[in-house]
Amino acid sequence: MKHSAPVTRAIIYGNIGVAVLDVLLTLRSSQSDSAIRQILSLSAANLLDGAWWEPFTYMWLHAPPIGFWVTHILFNMLTLSIFGKPMEARLGPRRFVALYLVGGLAAAAAFLGQAWWEGGGTLAGLQANTQEIEGASGAVLAVVAAFAVYFPDARLFIFPFPFPVRASRAVRVFIGLSIAMMFIPALSFIGHSAHIGGLLAGFFLARAWHKAAPQPPVLGSKAGRGMEEMAATLAVSQLNEAEFRREVRQLLGELGKGHWRPLTPRERALLRRAHLLV
Repeated sequence: MKHSAPVTRAIIYGNIGVAVLDVLLTLRSSQSDSAIRQILSLSAANLLDGAWWEPFTYMWLHAPPIGFWVTHILFNMLTLSIFGKPMEARLGPRRFVALYLVGGLAAAAAFLGQAWWEGGGTLAGLQANTQEIEGASGAVLAVVAAFAVYFPDARLFIFPFPFPVRASRAVRVFIGLSIAMMFIPALSFIGHSAHIGGLLAGFFLARAWHKAAPQPPVLGSKAGRGMEEMAATLAVSQLNEAEFRREVRQLLGELGKGHWRPLTPRERALLRRAHLLV
């Protein structure tokens, strides 16, 4: 049976494969960093020394294989699994790959921009910055931001709020929290600037695609159809009584004139809500 989200699965398997290889090489190495970590992680100093591949490879590597490493890769891959499947179904494999890579590259650019700013805005200061970054967070958050563009009314849980937040609002809240946490020294080990870069890249890229084709074809996968139905149901549930009655009258009036066609997810959600009132 063909998988509904082959690119998402391939990315997850690739990250897990690199993580396992990192663990094995670390156990066999006398140094704190494995050989693969020295090659794949991104730093401004290495990039200026000719390691041009690092902005592409750092997103396949995660925190060192002790302590935080498990939660780092687990959270990123779980998030990608949740949001990647509906977005791959909506965008198609090629655009989904583009979204993921652009998000990762934008996150790298934001990290390097922060390093340049911390180095006094000079090339010498940037070259002296040996801080490294790794992780798929920027690329994954680009997918989350794109989800908020296509499914803005879906409800998400975002720390530290104990209640669900609309996807479109959750992205804005996360950007605000990331900016605030950039100024907390105890959290300096987290790449907040990279998170912001990935979120912004995913948001603007998805918005450009969405404006160019606001009514994409019906999704072919169960995951995509289910997510679209869920988003429509949530949107309809938020309509007040007057708005709900107006939309139902318009729909019934159109159907009553013999304008038969496949119903949209929102129209099906309207009829389901109306059925509950009968």
